[in-house]
Amino acid sequence: METIRIAHLSKLLQGKLIAAEVEGVSLVILKNKEEISIFQGECPHQGALLSEGTIENGAIVCSGHGWRFDCSSGKRVQNSNTCLKKFTACIQDEYVTVKKDEILAWKQQIQKKEMTSSESTTQPFKKLPRPKGVPFLGNILQVDKKRIHVTLEKWADIHGSMYQFQLAHKKIVVVSDPELIGEILRKRPNTYRRLSVMESIFQDMNVRGVFSAEGDRWRKQRRVVMHALNTNHLRNFYPTLVKVTERLKKRWDHSIDSSPKKILLDLMRYTVDVTTNLAFGYDINTLEEKEEVIQQHLEKIFPAIHYRISAPIPYWRFFKLSIDHALDKALDAVRKEIKNIIAHCAQKLAQNPELMENPTNFLEAMMVAREKEDAEFTDDDIFGNVVTILLAGEDTTAGTLAWMMSYMTKYPEVQNKMQQEADAILGDAKVLQNFHDVDKLSYMEAVANETMRLKPVAPLLFMETTKNVDLGGYDIAAGTPIFLLTRHCSLQDDAFTSAREFQPQRWLTPPSSGQSHNLKAFLPFGAGPRFCPGRNLALLEIKTVMAMLCKNFSITSKETLSQNDEILSFTMMPSNLFVSFHQREQ
Repeated sequence: METIRIAHLSKLLQGKLIAAEVEGVSLVILKNKEEISIFQGECPHQGALLSEGTIENGAIVCSGHGWRFDCSSGKRVQNSNTCLKKFTACIQDEYVTVKKDEILAWKQQIQKKEMTSSESTTQPFKKLPRPKGVPFLGNILQVDKKRIHVTLEKWADIHGSMYQFQLAHKKIVVVSDPELIGEILRKRPNTYRRLSVMESIFQDMNVRGVFSAEGDRWRKQRRVVMHALNTNHLRNFYPTLVKVTERLKKRWDHSIDSSPKKILLDLMRYTVDVTTNLAFGYDINTLEEKEEVIQQHLEKIFPAIHYRISAPIPYWRFFKLSIDHALDKALDAVRKEIKNIIAHCAQKLAQNPELMENPTNFLEAMMVAREKEDAEFTDDDIFGNVVTILLAGEDTTAGTLAWMMSYMTKYPEVQNKMQQEADAILGDAKVLQNFHDVDKLSYMEAVANETMRLKPVAPLLFMETTKNVDLGGYDIAAGTPIFLLTRHCSLQDDAFTSAREFQPQRWLTPPSSGQSHNLKAFLPFGAGPRFCPGRNLALLEIKTVMAMLCKNFSITSKETLSQNDEILSFTMMPSNLFVSFHQREQ
């Protein structure tokens, strides 16, 4: 019987999860006491890679939503009806091997399930419903790039959960059904990938990071990113997060009873400071810097990327608009700052040789990998990933915090409950000091979840097929763009009762009979193998900032947010949110 090598015994350490892939099947390998186990590599919940999780108290903990599986049996803790597929582990010549026949049988079983659940007959692409357009241009005149998500959601209300539209010569599929969205995200990166034009856009910017990477380049870079963002690192990093949060409080102290403040700018400074400290070990401190800061340049990059994604041709290769000149200027400024960050890291590695064996952050890990003979990371990889981490860490969490603050001003009773929780957990402290107390902020987490359901920073995901597929009963050709409406599916009453109403309480109590609460329609961090690696950091930042805000301030706003305030510049942000700070009377 043929066996396949998947890991060297020297790599198997207690408490460490190892990823492998055989015949397109993801695996996770671990050593628990003296037993070596091999399980399916994807979580049965939403397909997150189990190798990116941790081992705690004899259980594999998924990095996605915390599902726990026994390290020996693979059974889900507290729900043994769900169980991981376990494969026979063999030891041959100092290597862990797996039987090829077992892998192929499991793969065939999965494929059979998918074939059974799909439509028995498929229809041609042209049968997909679509909005009316004009010759040659299609629907391009009907789409506002800054509000394309709103237009696509309105068309979904008319044409259903799967339809097509056209931008000039390009035909695009739009999907808002949560089951189909989940299927697409779980089948990345082999059957679906991020829109290929996105990779070329990032390459034109000389930014080659984990976000735009595909295939083996993505797998290699993803491992380093996930290691830098795991729970153990976040726990050790928390005192630094507290320090940055105290700086934010100090900044807001100066805003008490003054003119309304455009809050998004402060939040972006905060998230940049957190990201540079965690990922690069570099305290950039934009919160206390009065001169030009890197955040002012970063905020110009995502809008330019979004503009290029929806362009019918790569015009910037032939001529440049004002938005492209602004992008070039911003990238030049960011490169200068990143050179300083990398130089600081290189000096630290030179002064502390022990870091070559045990790097303490993402940048150190990449620079150590670059020095190895196999050169896992090039200089371009390092620069691209530094930019990627900065961008991802800045816009997304800052946007969620801003939307939360808008709901707090709209619903004073919600703000009051959040303040009561902050008082109970923080006591006399002004900022949450204990990492373990973060999990006690259950109401704030409920407000965060409800905010991300109604105002996700990524209401639209840009995908593409890598091969011919049957999707939802339609034949879709390889290379077809597929736009996923991740917000629209959560706004349907069959997914969540009173879906368009802001009700944080729905996340605290189990739904009663007749009520809807479909977590498959809640996708603020995506799903599948490319599940957002920054989820745990984002929730940690959100709850720490909100605890500080609610303990020390009350906020008000004269603006009333409506859908017209949503601006999509790759991420969805409030366009006109000004907040007034008031000292809390306690």
